Amino acid sequence: MKRIERTKKGPAEVIKPIESEEELEVRLRKEFPIFFIEMHEGQEKFIRVKNRFGRIPKRRIAECGNKWGKTEITLLEDLAHSFGFRPWLVPEDPDYKVDIKVPNIGMIGCETHKNSVKEKIEPTLRWMVPSLCQPIFKPGPTGVLMELTLPFNAKGGKCGSKIYIRSYNEDKDSFEGIDYDWIHWDEPPPEDIFKAAERGKIVTNAPSWFSMTPLKEAWIYQKFSSRAAILC
Repeated sequence: MKRIERTKKGPAEVIKPIESEEELEVRLRKEFPIFFIEMHEGQEKFIRVKNRFGRIPKRRIAECGNKWGKTEITLLEDLAHSFGFRPWLVPEDPDYKVDIKVPNIGMIGCETHKNSVKEKIEPTLRWMVPSLCQPIFKPGPTGVLMELTLPFNAKGGKCGSKIYIRSYNEDKDSFEGIDYDWIHWDEPPPEDIFKAAERGKIVTNAPSWFSMTPLKEAWIYQKFSSRAAILC
């Protein structure tokens, strides 16, 4: 049986049901899904991997097949770096905090706006980002998301970070215009675009990560995957 709460609304008395614990959890999971993420072993490894100095590497690769959840875990890292913490971990967790200034500017690079962003990246971000963040989803000329501003973080604190979504169809020189604080490559970019974006990292020493299907761009395998100590 539900408990009820009696409140006054004008001359009439309103009887308002009080949520059960089960109902409250269902509502919170729907409104704040980023706090309830459960990672599988491979995703956990991607989040927690450390280099020989005990720090998260400046470059990480989630190289795996379909249905692994690589896009989801890397988009979570995008939001974590925007906020400065990983909301789905408890504050006592050693990997809860992200060593980055906030607010910051990040970039998600993807194959096409029409398919990659409209069908995968934008719906996932809209699901993950709580309304508490008061997110501003800014579309481009085609109506597809090109910029996400986060005035507040997942706990309601001040944030102000921005995420730009770029397509590999754009001119490579346009990737040199902004000094990003982090970069997420959703599927490997053409090498000339990668090099253009990397030049901007010289100023910020920005971390980057890839979510990719194996051997989609051979140069990635030769330059990074074949030399990696750990592949998720």
